[in-house]
Amino acid sequence: MNTQVRKPLRRSATWWIAAAVAARNVNGLRQVRRTLAWADQPVRAGNRRAVEPMVLHVVVPVLREQQQITAALAWFVPLLRDLPGSTLTLVTTVREEAERRHLAARLAGATAADLTVERFPQLTGDELAALGKALTSTGEGTLTDAVAAEVLSGFPTTADVVTAELARLPQSDPLVRHVHYRGDGRKAAQVNTGVEQLAIADADQEYIAVYDVDSRPSRELLERTAEFLARRRAADGELPCVVQQSARFATQRAAGAWWERSLCRGAARAQTLWTLRREIPNLRQHADAARRPHTGPGLLGLAQTVGHGLLVRMDVFRKVGGLPTFTVLDDVAFGYRLTLDGIPVDSLPFTTTVPAAEHLSELLAQSERWFQSYLDYPTCAARWHAEGHGSRRDHAAALTIGAYRGMAWLLVSPATAACLALVLGPRTRLPVRAAAATALWAATVAPVRALATAEGRHLTGPETAVRSAETLAGLLLKSIGPLTALGRWAVTGTRHTTLAPKSNRRTAPSTATDREFA
Repeated sequence: MNTQVRKPLRRSATWWIAAAVAARNVNGLRQVRRTLAWADQPVRAGNRRAVEPMVLHVVVPVLREQQQITAALAWFVPLLRDLPGSTLTLVTTVREEAERRHLAARLAGATAADLTVERFPQLTGDELAALGKALTSTGEGTLTDAVAAEVLSGFPTTADVVTAELARLPQSDPLVRHVHYRGDGRKAAQVNTGVEQLAIADADQEYIAVYDVDSRPSRELLERTAEFLARRRAADGELPCVVQQSARFATQRAAGAWWERSLCRGAARAQTLWTLRREIPNLRQHADAARRPHTGPGLLGLAQTVGHGLLVRMDVFRKVGGLPTFTVLDDVAFGYRLTLDGIPVDSLPFTTTVPAAEHLSELLAQSERWFQSYLDYPTCAARWHAEGHGSRRDHAAALTIGAYRGMAWLLVSPATAACLALVLGPRTRLPVRAAAATALWAATVAPVRALATAEGRHLTGPETAVRSAETLAGLLLKSIGPLTALGRWAVTGTRHTTLAPKSNRRTAPSTATDREFA
């Protein structure tokens, strides 16, 4: 007879873990449903009112993206011609030439088997094929850096492609500009350099719009943005300072293996849920707090901006000194700076859809890159406190919020794995199993069905099971990138790399509008 007495639940570590994860995920599910009830609501026919056209100065920083230029121009130029006074600035960088030399050095000693997308994701398929052909013609077993450099120099740089494409446009058309950045900075420095070349008279009436080269904002998105700006002007007496066009993520099913397509699809869905569960609610809370009368000390939340689909009023851009260039990344750091000045960041109640990582290697590299933003918070606090922006209390609050968000990301995969083990474990006590099952349901099944319902889709049981399993797999992988970022920092002692990290690699240009990916 088994006389072992089980300890009370309140003294069980597994109970508290399952309960804590369940509470967080249920609250996240509540936020998802609230966001879906607020965002992307259909506009009734005849309810659209004429609004004053907005002026957008779109700035697109590009690096090693030769194949995207033609499609980007074909998309943005007609779109912006309907917005009088708007411009498009493509900012190339001399850094591309330095990176090409670095890649040639890395290619030294490479064999034919090494010339793969997985080994060299910065190279296009055409470049890899040319390197393989050159290797065969030399009769040697490995490449030399001289041969690699010669092959790569035969391909035009992004600046060359931009120059050639702009030559095809009418000379009298001032809409498109090409700026070549000659410093050693990255995306933020490119954007700032592009903005410096703009001559803007009405700085409080015009916007800098930062997009990626593969972004495809739809005409509907810009119409909804103009309507939102008009409503905010009517309510506040001025145009909003900063507007974030938050994104959903979707793959184009480019991976060859079914498991890789499924995994990336689930990771994209998990990232979409993060947008709906954390990004948009946090921005809404921050904007509401920043607009309320506030006389006491203390930080008003912490805005977390994203570096694509970001609209900044020109006078505000100048006031804060542009995007931060002293951090590894710029988007979250920019939100930190806005928060210190009490500048509200409005979330547009209409999401865009952007392409997500298509391969596992890209997915992990993307996650590692994005987590660098959280590691930038201490640098932000030190720099801006030294410059007199924000009190010690403000920076302590910001660092606490940033640390909480970073730890939450780091613990997503371990917490999900722990709950999965508790659900499947034969010796798990019923209350603990129930709490763990609730945590998994609130993180996968319920939000998957909520997303489908909001999109007007009715999922069958098998469809729900497949999508939930994909999302679960995405969550189980979510913490690998952050852990890799921390490990690389610990081993190398630096977070800066010679090659600028790329979030995605797509050999074919994106041609679909943001509403055609889903």
